[in-house]
Amino acid sequence: MFRGLHTTVTGDSHIRKGIVCQDSAGVYVADSFAIAVAADGHGSAKHFRSDAGSRIAVKITIELLKNYMSRADFREQFWAHPEFILSQMEKQILMKWREAVEEYHLENPLTEEEEEKQKAAGGNIRTAVIYGSTVLAAVIADGFAFGLVLGDGGFVVLDSADRLFIPVEDKNSHANYTSSLCNTDAIHFFEHWYTEEPVRALFVSTDGLFKSFASEEDFLKYHGLLAQMFGDEERMEKSLRRNFEKRTREGSGDDISIAFVYRTGGEQRNEGNTYQS
Repeated sequence: MFRGLHTTVTGDSHIRKGIVCQDSAGVYVADSFAIAVAADGHGSAKHFRSDAGSRIAVKITIELLKNYMSRADFREQFWAHPEFILSQMEKQILMKWREAVEEYHLENPLTEEEEEKQKAAGGNIRTAVIYGSTVLAAVIADGFAFGLVLGDGGFVVLDSADRLFIPVEDKNSHANYTSSLCNTDAIHFFEHWYTEEPVRALFVSTDGLFKSFASEEDFLKYHGLLAQMFGDEERMEKSLRRNFEKRTREGSGDDISIAFVYRTGGEQRNEGNTYQS
């Protein structure tokens, strides 16, 4: 009933400067639900291990959401206390990311080159800052869907009437600032959305994609073009990679990642409700 796909390309400016890709994305598909996650590691000097930070963000978020969704009574619990459960998810993503980052840091001590980077960036930097990353996650399931956003990027919904819209976005990102898992007060910057209405697909992407379009309208139209290729993963993957490479080369030069999940069978329309916070 569900399928998913994710693609990441290294930014053109990163290739020219010899900088590693700092984006990550992933999907998990089960019989009754599917999860899409994208994360964007920060590019400034003090976040010199943000590529690892974004990979960790994707991994722990998929695992945590998979564990929630695999519970037999989760849907019932979710609709009894949706705001509470979403806030718990946000807290646990943040906690588990920080724990995983600390563990990774202990297992992979800074190299001499990285120690020099740390000195150049101001000396003693908090471990979490070194790995700074955003995270965007979307879950589609039988009878409901939801998403969590921390930081800039794109979260797009394709509903059962084939309408494309952005239900929620980071309110704190501006200019060169974005909310991050490494912020000491990050828990206050999460945004979330949920609905009982059936949806066809959910997309999450890093800001390198949004910035490559002239307008939000064009950004949404592109997701509609992707939806026309649903069911043909090989074609979609080739199209995405080719298009992203062109966009980063002719646009911002940033890394670009997308992850999306979609429904393959029909679902009866119901009189549900939609919420965002």
